[in-house]
Parts: sequence; structure tokens; C-alpha cells
Amino acid sequence: MRRRLIATAMLFGALALGAAACGTSDPQVQARQTGDTTATTAAPTTTAAPSTTAAPDTTAAPATTAAPAPPACTVEALTAAYTAKFGVPVGAFKPQQCLSGWATSSEVKGFNPPAFTLYRAEGDHWVAVNRSSGKLCEGQGVPAAVAPLIGCDT
Repeated sequence: MRRRLIATAMLFGALALGAAACGTSDPQVQARQTGDTTATTAAPTTTAAPSTTAAPDTTAAPATTAAPAPPACTVEALTAAYTAKFGVPVGAFKPQQCLSGWATSSEVKGFNPPAFTLYRAEGDHWVAVNRSSGKLCEGQGVPAAVAPLIGCDT
């Protein structure tokens, strides 16, 4: 019984859609939406297309400026930033990670625990921000999503 009701409903629905889609070729009959009050019995009129003039000169849209790419994450670039802030490294200097304008490096001398340095990209160069053996990024403004990826323990 349920199948018969569904089939009948589909048939009537298809017939209703077909009847609604049928129109007339009479140019006096126009489709309107509910609330339209325009009379449709007036004879159609034609008007000449207005003359066109050349489009006014337009200026090109301003170029969108993308954020500048962070500087190259090289041993030389990070060593220069380290030297500018803390002096020449006295141990083995090694860049750790660079990501989204932030970088870390380590410095090991003999049997001493490693010292880590945090860098921030400023324009086209790196700036050493902090040097520590622990909690390197704490309070330095490193985004939470970036911190663990560059070796911060905050």
C-alpha cells in the first residue's frame, strides 16, 4: 500500500510540474512572481539601443602585497644575529628549526648542557631574542602553534 501511495504522489507531482512548465507562445502572457502588479496586456514596445561611448580609462587595481618571505634560515644568517646580540659563539653552533618567522639554534661547548637561542625574523634579517637552557620561548610572543615545532618547551 505504501508503495502505491508513493508512486501516485510522484505521478501527480510530475504532472503538476509538467503543467506548470507549459506555457503559451502569446507574447502578451508573461511569467510573474507573487506580488508582481505589472499589467501584461500592453503591446510590447521596442526602443532603440542607446549609443555607446568608449569606456572611461580605468586604473589598474592596486597590487596586493603578500607578506614578505622570512629570511633564509642559514648558519651564517643565524650566527650573524647571535653575534650581534650575544657576541661570537664559543661552542659548536647549530641551527635547529625555522618556521613562520621564528627560529632556534643550539650551542654546545664541551660537557656543558646546550644553550638554545630564539630568533625572530624582522624584515630581511634575523634578530636574536632570547638565550636559555630552558623555557626559551616563554613570554617571547611565539605563537602557540609554532612553539612546539621549533623546539620550544612552553
